[in-house]
Amino acid sequence: MRRILASIATSTLALGGLLVATAAPATAHTPEAEATCDSLTVDLQAYQGATVTVRVDGQVVDRDTFHSSYDESFDLDPSREQTWDVEVDAHDGDHHDWDRTGDSDACESSAPEIGTAFYVYPKIDPERPAAWENSGFQTLIATRDGGEFWETLPEEYPGELFDETTLPADVCEGSWGVQQDIVGIHDGFDWADYQHIEFENGGPYFRDLRAYRHDDLSNYLAECSEEPARQVTPDEPAFVESCEADNAVTLPPDSEDVRYHATWNEARTEVTVTAELTEGVEPAPDAVTTWSHTFTREACEPEPEQEPQPEPTVVTPEAPQVTDLCGVENDDLSVPEDTEEVTYTSTDGGILAHAAESTTFGDLPAGYTAVDETTALFAVDESTFTDEPCALVPGDITAVCESEVPYLAYEVSLPQGVEADGDTPLTVTFLNPDGDDYTVTDQPLAGSLLWPGASAQEPLQWPGWERLDDGSYVETDGNYAWTRDGVQVRFEVNPDYSTVVDYPPASSECANPELPDAGTGGVDPIVDAEPVADAGAEELPQTGATVGIVAAVAALLVAAGVTLFVVRRRLRQE
Repeated sequence: MRRILASIATSTLALGGLLVATAAPATAHTPEAEATCDSLTVDLQAYQGATVTVRVDGQVVDRDTFHSSYDESFDLDPSREQTWDVEVDAHDGDHHDWDRTGDSDACESSAPEIGTAFYVYPKIDPERPAAWENSGFQTLIATRDGGEFWETLPEEYPGELFDETTLPADVCEGSWGVQQDIVGIHDGFDWADYQHIEFENGGPYFRDLRAYRHDDLSNYLAECSEEPARQVTPDEPAFVESCEADNAVTLPPDSEDVRYHATWNEARTEVTVTAELTEGVEPAPDAVTTWSHTFTREACEPEPEQEPQPEPTVVTPEAPQVTDLCGVENDDLSVPEDTEEVTYTSTDGGILAHAAESTTFGDLPAGYTAVDETTALFAVDESTFTDEPCALVPGDITAVCESEVPYLAYEVSLPQGVEADGDTPLTVTFLNPDGDDYTVTDQPLAGSLLWPGASAQEPLQWPGWERLDDGSYVETDGNYAWTRDGVQVRFEVNPDYSTVVDYPPASSECANPELPDAGTGGVDPIVDAEPVADAGAEELPQTGATVGIVAAVAALLVAAGVTLFVVRRRLRQE
């Protein structure tokens, strides 16, 4: 009995195992496919053999026969949407085949940036247009973000890799070209990988070339332009905001260089004015060509009521003190000191007086002119100061004799406002009409001077006379004889303050030395003297005393002495 039961149990287990073995494949196949914005993942498990085909945008990216499992990932373009398809052909029956399709979205954070490159190159054939097929060795000289072509030469031209001085002389004749490329900048992109491009060597090529353009380099070089563009500065429009009328704008008149256009919004509260430049004209540096204005109509709103202000206090400015003396240096204008009510400012036109807040000017002092209610001007111009030159004020100036010695006695004073430098500022000069003057410096403003040629010590001397060794005197043209016939004397403190006076005649007692009587047997006072003018006819200086009779008698005596002297010499000769 036990053997029968054991046999039945063994058969049952074998049958159960066979059923499990044949049923497992039908329940263990687990195909999965999932896509993100930048990848596709395919995971196939529990197959006894199958063939998988993976397509992206209709193109087969993988086809593989596998056993048990298949686990692979495929890169997708993150910049755009893509369609994918996974097809599984199971080897254990068509009913185990599997097919799945789907779409991937572009990755927003991974969307490529756009950049533009500016290349220059020599043309292979200068006679043909600029083109990729006609380009020689290309050099990248500038790049920038965005997808916009340059219309003028890039500001950073010629860049670090290109020397503009190497351009040939015929560059303006179209021997060089320009290529501009707009490309998508993907992960790992570096402009350094594209510093040079050469058509004949095939690349390097941009992975995502969006657009390109070729031109002659001469179109971008200022030296190749036949006539440089004329620069202008458009006039500004005037925006008129009125409460009684619609908002308006006053456009400048059109010219041959500029035309103006105004564009309003529907509510007519905003306007944009554009200055359109004609061909051959470009805006000057810092010139504005577009103006926008929004009309707020704030000026039309009623002004808030203001509290009445108290009447201002009437104040009177103080007149400046004008000192007008001789000479420019002695003039002065004293600006009044500021007070809490009035402040003063010195300007080129004069003194401005400013009334403080809550004050105003009433009647103004002489010399002031009202600028407005709170400002007045005390004008100062050339007529304010006379600027007359200063001159010494002469006092008593005369020639005097003291103990038979001639002196110049004088007294002068300085004009008002002039101060002397020290106690002896005066210079006295006897003016010689035919030779050197006689000058004495460092004198006081009042005093006396020994006459030129005179001596107050023994032996006495007089101008126009010379004393001989034997004690006699002889008349001479020297020894300041030129001071005897009326001389001009100048009194001077400095070049600005001076006066000239005529020296009065000298007194008779200071005119000549006393001569001994020729009839007494004394020494002849005339020793080998040259003939001189008649001494009796000479006009002697006077001091105011009555000396005419004495002078006449003296002249007669001198004449008699001369006559006796001549007779004696003739008798000796006979």
